[in-house]
Amino acid sequence: MRIGVRQKLVLVSLVVLVGVSFGFTALNFWLSRGWIEEDLKERAITFAREVAATIGDRREFESSDLLQGQIHEILTIRRSVTQLDVLAFGADGTRVAAASQPDRRLPFTRKDVEQARQGQVISRLVEGEGDRYWEVMAPITLGGAVAGAVAAKFSLERADHLGARTRRWTLLLTAASVVVMGLLMSLAVYQVVDRPIRTFLEAISALRGGAADTRVPLDTTDEFGTLARQFNEMIARIGQFSEELQSRVKEATAEVDQRYQEVQRLNRLLFEMQRRLGHAERLAVSGRIMAEVAHEVGTPLHSVAGHLELLRQELPSDLLTLDTRRRLAVIETQVARVAEIITQLLDLTRRSPGEPTRVDLGRLVRETIELVGPSMAAADVTLHVTMEPDLPPVRGYATQLEQVILNLLTNAMDATPHGGRVEIATRAPGDRDQVAMEVRDTGRGIPAALRTRIFEPFFSTKEAGRGTGLGLFISAQIVREHGGTIDVASDEEGGSVFRVVFPIAEPAT
Repeated sequence: MRIGVRQKLVLVSLVVLVGVSFGFTALNFWLSRGWIEEDLKERAITFAREVAATIGDRREFESSDLLQGQIHEILTIRRSVTQLDVLAFGADGTRVAAASQPDRRLPFTRKDVEQARQGQVISRLVEGEGDRYWEVMAPITLGGAVAGAVAAKFSLERADHLGARTRRWTLLLTAASVVVMGLLMSLAVYQVVDRPIRTFLEAISALRGGAADTRVPLDTTDEFGTLARQFNEMIARIGQFSEELQSRVKEATAEVDQRYQEVQRLNRLLFEMQRRLGHAERLAVSGRIMAEVAHEVGTPLHSVAGHLELLRQELPSDLLTLDTRRRLAVIETQVARVAEIITQLLDLTRRSPGEPTRVDLGRLVRETIELVGPSMAAADVTLHVTMEPDLPPVRGYATQLEQVILNLLTNAMDATPHGGRVEIATRAPGDRDQVAMEVRDTGRGIPAALRTRIFEPFFSTKEAGRGTGLGLFISAQIVREHGGTIDVASDEEGGSVFRVVFPIAEPAT
């Protein structure tokens, strides 16, 4: 259920109003009850003193019949007095001179009697089960001496009844006032808040429908009037901005056309670089194959040369005719020539890139992205880059590491269909003693059975004619030569992730 601003304001106001009204009402009840009880206490004490003062002389005090008649008259007049006892103090103790209930005395203690003998008034509030009353004892003074005391039980039933009725009516009137004020606040909120807000909403709906010249028709001096004027000014500015935007869009379109031509040129350069890279890959494999062949052929050739020399030394001189010597010389010369060629071939295939340097992997990634960006756009593949700042450098050869990045991005682009996404991220995981790079694509993935062979030479998951199967092999060789690791995680339905981790370079001394 959707609650509007008007309902919220009314509800909040009602909650505050109810809390404040009933809180003050409860406080008033508590204070009133204390005041009433204090007033009733004073009345009870005054009543006991008045009763004690009505006994004017000792003759009247010692006449039980006369006192009993007075007690009867007082109880008839004062319905709130439920029990009245007249006590007489003597040398031998305290006796009941007269009582409204002879078989039942008020529970005043000996200490209370002693205080009454000293001329003090004793009062206490007693609360029982469903009954509350004041017990009061006032001294009777005859001839300047305390001769006895009046003990009275002053019931609070009538006062409690009147207090309960007062509380009930007060709560009803408070609730009625809350309802009336709630209705009035709802009407006020509707006039002051709800109507201006509806006017704004109508204007916004008109703007959404395409009415660009919509204005808020509010001309008041309050905050809504100020907001309406600023809203109208904002709409006017938006109209101006729209016109400027259209002109800038035209300029941007022309600039985009120029940039597109530049992208096409860069794309052609990239394809040329890819072609050269493929050629370099093939040359690298050919070099490795030649190195392997040279190694395998060189060993037996050296063995042949050694045995040929031994054969020349072991043959008797009578068998070494001129023709035999000439042929042995020819064989030795040709074997030496083949050995020399093999040595030259090994020197040719042996890489000597020079001393490794501190390489900023993030910079290499940015430079490589500039190269593959146009190809990604041409293939309708989105490239997303996440690079952690301040990556520590790695130690190695920048050209070889750039070849690894380019191989991974090119393979990811080739594996991703139109409209897909390629992600490359660099970060320093753990305690920052390594630098990691991940290349993720949304292609078809690599089956689990082929994942173990992905880094073998001449093995490729691409279509025939689209790859030599040497890119990942060479990349893995370069990564291992730099002391790093490379692995792949793939889901046949969710693409592949190639993760490369390099150790960071030692700090410069």
